[in-house]
Amino acid sequence: METVGQRIKSLRKVTKTSQKDLGKFCGVSDVAVGYWEKDVNVPSGESLSKLAKFFNTSIEYVLYGTEFEDKLITRMRRIPVISWVQAGAFTESKSPETFSDIERWIETSLRVSANSFALEVKGDSMTNPNGLPTIPQGATVIVDPEAEPVNGKIVVARIDGTNEATVKKLVIDGPQKFLVPLNPRYPNLPINGNCTIIGVVKGVQYDL
Repeated sequence: METVGQRIKSLRKVTKTSQKDLGKFCGVSDVAVGYWEKDVNVPSGESLSKLAKFFNTSIEYVLYGTEFEDKLITRMRRIPVISWVQAGAFTESKSPETFSDIERWIETSLRVSANSFALEVKGDSMTNPNGLPTIPQGATVIVDPEAEPVNGKIVVARIDGTNEATVKKLVIDGPQKFLVPLNPRYPNLPINGNCTIIGVVKGVQYDL
């Protein structure tokens, strides 16, 4: 018979979540998550509630295996929505403190790495007046810092001397590289070693 720990581990594997990321969401250490999975301890209280919420399932399913929507657990994963300043420092810190005080999380079914995050777009430089692709102000972009930034990809970057990130299309023309807005009212930004690519935009979410 499947144990609580086995169910937690199975849910974590299905959603491709690390023990560290799961523990961060539940407010415990990755060691505590390991103890849950080994059935040394059983999650309780707020941690148990957050655990069920993270996996979009019920507390009863986690504890007892009670059927929940025919046991079909979502493959959606949760990623944090961070500030542009946090994103700007992301490649330098890569520590849990980067995600401290996270107040908002979103769900995505996209295949992204464990360190992925989301940003709410500011300004209209990526609003395309000619149609798609477009990233309007207020949209949320899902960013994978482990994806390869190749020509034509929309990326999140930080220009040296600033502490905030920007989202633009990466254009590589021979030896020249540019960060190109989708809105033609804004100028292209040439880059030549004065820019750090933080990640590649894998998806966009916004309300109609």
